[in-house]
This record gives sequence, C-alpha cells and structure tokens, in this order.
Amino acid sequence: MSGSTNTFLAAMNSTAHAMGDLTATKTETAAAVLPGASIGFAAAVAVAQDTSPGMPHTSATTGGLVSGGSITSSHTDHVSIDFPFGPNPVSADFSITTMSSHGDSDFLSGYSLSGLMGPSVHGLF
Repeated sequence: MSGSTNTFLAAMNSTAHAMGDLTATKTETAAAVLPGASIGFAAAVAVAQDTSPGMPHTSATTGGLVSGGSITSSHTDHVSIDFPFGPNPVSADFSITTMSSHGDSDFLSGYSLSGLMGPSVHGLF
C-alpha cells in the first residue's frame, strides 16, 4: 500500500512592547510538527505604568502559520486594558494564538496495525 506524503509546517511569532516609567514584557512561542499534524501556540503580554502625568502605552500581538493537511483551525484572543485615572496610569495588553492542521497523511502505514484497518477508516488519518 502506497501512502500519501504531505509536508506539514508550523511557525509562530509574538511581540510585546511597553512604554512607560515601569514596564514588563513576556513572549512565548511553541510549534510542533508530528506525522500528520502541525500545532502552534504563541502568547504575548505587555504591562506599563507611568508615575508621571501621562499615559503609558502597550502593544502585544501574536500570529503564525500552519500548513499541510486538510483540516486547519486557528483562534486568537486579544485583550487591552487601560486605567488612565489616578496618580499612576496603567496599560496592559494580552494576546494568545493557537493553530493546528491535520489530515491527508498516511502516518499509520509504518505500523503493522495499519493492515488491520479498512480503507474507509484508514483514509481518515
């Protein structure tokens, strides 16, 4: 039985910028390419506080690319919070992206169990 070959790719990115008197940023990315699947995760956080009169600025963005397979899903959440009132204004940005792609791969062909499965079930993988 000849299995189909498909190239899977996962690449993620995240950026965080903060301008103010007190700032903190953190970014994380992770990607995995498995037989028949690609998975990606990205997160970014930016927080800033001004002790002088003025508004701090923050920016957090995430994104990515997954390819291969016949089923692709992606979800991005972004939250921006600004507290301009009081003696110490605060700004915060949060962003998270998850992506995955799977299907169109015959990743069970290397195992003896694949001969026991019918073609209709085996085609789902």
